[in-house]
Amino acid sequence: MNHKEFGHLIAALRKEHFDEEGDRLTQAHLAERARQADHLTPLNEVILGKIERGERANLDAQTLLSLADTLRLTIGERREFFLAATGLQDEQIYVTQEDPEAILASVLRTLREIQLPALLVDRYLDVIAVNSIALKMYNINQINLQKRQDQPAGFNLLSYIFSADFEPQRSLMTQQEWHRFAAGNVIYFRRVTLHYRMTDYFAGLLALLRRNREFRWYWEQVFDEEKLYFVGGESFQMGNSGSGRFYYLTAPLLTLTPYGNLEIITHIPRNGETAATFQQMAATEDARVYQLSSWPEKQ
Repeated sequence: MNHKEFGHLIAALRKEHFDEEGDRLTQAHLAERARQADHLTPLNEVILGKIERGERANLDAQTLLSLADTLRLTIGERREFFLAATGLQDEQIYVTQEDPEAILASVLRTLREIQLPALLVDRYLDVIAVNSIALKMYNINQINLQKRQDQPAGFNLLSYIFSADFEPQRSLMTQQEWHRFAAGNVIYFRRVTLHYRMTDYFAGLLALLRRNREFRWYWEQVFDEEKLYFVGGESFQMGNSGSGRFYYLTAPLLTLTPYGNLEIITHIPRNGETAATFQQMAATEDARVYQLSSWPEKQ
């Protein structure tokens, strides 16, 4: 992203934080927090204003580190943050001659060939498509899909996880398992959306998700837990009433594009029973893919 877009990103990240009165942080408040954390910080209200307006093109390492610390970015977010600060556009980083329709068609073919539960998500963790085995695993049918289609952010992965629709799966987790599952997914969400936090679409999505008190708690509290999680995947235990418990890892398959990355999340079995159940599902389900959301345009 260019320097002006990076400035908009800094402003958006700042406004995700609130002061003691519940008001969004101002530039002055953020600068004060930076000074409290490090009295040698190069940040002050004037510099922050220049950065947010895109007037400060050359950002040294100390300034970027101070921003990342003060904005309380997670490890995964920091990596994406420093990449965004280079000033390079996505088109320069991810060079391709293919149009988005061809890219999506190729990724959907791969999703259809995977003989394990798998789903395709975009840069906002909106579920673009899901294979029939994943629908079986999560005990989702056409009625469930039609119901969510009419809901705002109905096919967003976090919206689903923190909804009543996920309760059958959640009920088979211990509190500790649910905590790790929820925290792991929120950390993942924070990382993949970092480049797009200043967009109108993300602002609307986050506002919808924050209506859920439990999501809001995890969104604000996961900073100290990221060291417990893999980058890009996690080990989970869950299941539904029809198939017992599943023990699996999530394994991402990433397609880098200038239109925003696409990520196939495949569920890899961790024990023989889960492997046998997944194999049985694959044998009884047609190799079908259900496209749920548009890409790359957002509606």
